[in-house]
Amino acid sequence: MNPLVGILLLLIIGLAGGRLSLSTWTGRLWPRLLAVTGMHMLLLGFVLGAHGVGLLSRDLLDHLDPFLALGLGWIGLLFGLQLDRRHLREFPARYTVLALLQAALAFLIFLGLGFLLFSHLRMWGLVAGGPAVSIAIVAAAATACISTPAAIALLSDTFQVRGRFTQLLFFIASLDAVVGIAALQVNYALYPPGAAGSGSTLASVALTLGGATALGAILAVVFLLLSRPRPNREELFLFLLGLVVFAAGAALYLALSPLYVCAISGVVIANVSPLRSRVYKVLQEWEKTIYVILLVLAGALLEFPSWLVLPVAALYVGLRILAKVAAGWISRAAVPLRIATPADFGLGLVPQGGISLAMAISITLSYRGLRLGAGTLGGTVFSIVVLGVLGSELIGAYTARGILRRAGELSPRKEAAVERREQGLTAADFPAPARTREPDRARGPEDAGAGAEPETPPVTPSDGADA
Repeated sequence: MNPLVGILLLLIIGLAGGRLSLSTWTGRLWPRLLAVTGMHMLLLGFVLGAHGVGLLSRDLLDHLDPFLALGLGWIGLLFGLQLDRRHLREFPARYTVLALLQAALAFLIFLGLGFLLFSHLRMWGLVAGGPAVSIAIVAAAATACISTPAAIALLSDTFQVRGRFTQLLFFIASLDAVVGIAALQVNYALYPPGAAGSGSTLASVALTLGGATALGAILAVVFLLLSRPRPNREELFLFLLGLVVFAAGAALYLALSPLYVCAISGVVIANVSPLRSRVYKVLQEWEKTIYVILLVLAGALLEFPSWLVLPVAALYVGLRILAKVAAGWISRAAVPLRIATPADFGLGLVPQGGISLAMAISITLSYRGLRLGAGTLGGTVFSIVVLGVLGSELIGAYTARGILRRAGELSPRKEAAVERREQGLTAADFPAPARTREPDRARGPEDAGAGAEPETPPVTPSDGADA
């Protein structure tokens, strides 16, 4: 296919898909969560790709790397814009500490278990060593430590759950991608893509991290200077588009993470620019369209070099759940809270979402020439993460629902009422005892008093979700 025709096809799909709202669908919870996360667009891309009808062939995809870079940069910039210190200060500092601590612990636990398992497999002669395996394990740990607020938002909207524990989970899932994005950049620094997967010294790692941070900050300053005359909406969009394209392209050229560089730019703009609200609104208006294009391209890139991808993906899901639960238990013990929090609240953070997919796409772009087993490192990691996200969404929809039940914020009465409404039933279809109103759950002493936390989380990171 001619590259221009492919670009036109992507634009049509992006514009059409970006205007379809899936959060209002009714039915079972997990299909709605998969739809809100955008997995159906990933499937569409797979069908259009080389493994399907072939409209998005490998040769064509090689010409469309700028679109992938644009999507990664847009997601990174939008996420960074939400890290506004004024909004974060509306919440107690312990909330932020809890969010970042549990994500960091989940990363370290997953990383430790991954290297431990690999060492045993290598000892038994089942796998070979090499830097590619180390890159894959660190990258997988970076994608595994983060969550998505889409599942909590969907549960909250579906069952009208507005409790403080629900809001805490939403806040944590909105913020913990900071750790994953930073860890991915550390992976780039440890194993530069342009150096064929070879390791780096401590000085070169520090220099790379500093350079990536400086690049994002400098480009943000350039945008601030350009936007000083308070441009109109069209000019502001062009400035943002130029910032994202240049930042993401420069990051890929310099073997850096586009997500990290653009997130740094977003943080600087959010905390310095007087136009932060306008910038965020412009980015959000085009978020779904660009996210749909990114997912379609990602689906076309999807490959399964070996049947071993399936058990490894299942292992990825299992290790991730274990890491999230263990990290939640440790962080809850380390950070005191004023609200009742179940010890296994990490089960509410099992759903994964779009930023993990974006991180896997970044790995695919950067390490596509490095081999790992039967396929490329980037392609193999991407396939594992995609299947892992799918499994996490299927399981996470119910683990999050269960943890809200145990926290006392999701009652059987609310669930039954929602199910009756979705089935088109009325109260007259049920016996009188079923229509008796149950008293609301009594609020404990930790839920009352002055100094209560705000009711609406200010941080709602982009995940491509409607919810």
